[in-house]
Amino acid sequence: MAFLALALTICVGCLSSAPPPAKAWTVDAAPPSGLPPVEPKPVFAATRLGGVSVLAPYDQPAFTVRRSDGSLAFDPANRFAAQPAALLKGPFMAGLAADGRFGHVVPQASIVSADAVVEVTVPELSLDCRKEGARKARASVTVNVVRNGRAVRDVALSGSGAGEADAENGDYSAAFSAAVGAAFANALSGLK
Repeated sequence: MAFLALALTICVGCLSSAPPPAKAWTVDAAPPSGLPPVEPKPVFAATRLGGVSVLAPYDQPAFTVRRSDGSLAFDPANRFAAQPAALLKGPFMAGLAADGRFGHVVPQASIVSADAVVEVTVPELSLDCRKEGARKARASVTVNVVRNGRAVRDVALSGSGAGEADAENGDYSAAFSAAVGAAFANALSGLK
């Protein structure tokens, strides 16, 4: 009987000390710094943010961690507050609006007739832990501006950029916001 009581006490202790819930982080929609100067007249009267694609294996809420041995891990304790592609739409719309070349920036579901559609691909969104004692949020972005004509839809402008930010203090929202903002600003600056 004493053995049964001891076993129950141990089991209850194990079951009641569950790991803490995962922390959910976001990417802020503040306009990124480092954008080219606003042109006096927009190139496009209205621009629609089209598809936002985050490529695998970065397309899941759990942080993708780059380890020093070259492998990837998925952090069970830190995750994005939503699917990365959905989470990044706000920052990308804010970046397009701040750029000045894109006129009125509308979401994908808008009924506005847009002169251009901007498609964004995110080939990397990771927490880089390859260097001992260092953590950096990393992002890379490719932007394609598609002219929205009646007969032809062709890529009018294209650019890519990368960004990283220190994440040592553990504020992953700030770090990923800075990394994504820098990558997007670099992609917009390189549009040609």
